[in-house]
Amino acid sequence: SNIVIIDVRTQPEVEATGKISPHTHTVSVQALIEYDLLHMNSQPFEEMTGFAKPTFDETLVFTCAAGIRSVVACQAAQRAGYTSLINYTGGANEWFTKTK
Repeated sequence: SNIVIIDVRTQPEVEATGKISPHTHTVSVQALIEYDLLHMNSQPFEEMTGFAKPTFDETLVFTCAAGIRSVVACQAAQRAGYTSLINYTGGANEWFTKTK
C-alpha cells in the first residue's frame, strides 16, 4: 500500500506493549530528530532504521503512546518535504485499550 506506519515510541516502550501491527516500523522520535533521518538519502536511512525510506508519494502515519511525540514526528516529516501525513492522536494507549 501507499501507507507507512511509524511508531515513534522507544524500543523499550514497544517491547512492553508489543507492536500496533506487524507492519508498523519503530523509530524513536529522538532518533528521528537527532539524526534528521527524513532528510537522509535512502541507503543511510535504511541502514539506520532497518526499513526503506518512505517516498514522497506515500502517506506517513505517525503514532506514539498518546499522540504527543507523533505531532513532533509529523512536523519533522513536513520539514523534510512530506505532504501526506497523519498523526494517530490516540496512540498506542488508545489502540491497545480498544483492541482488548
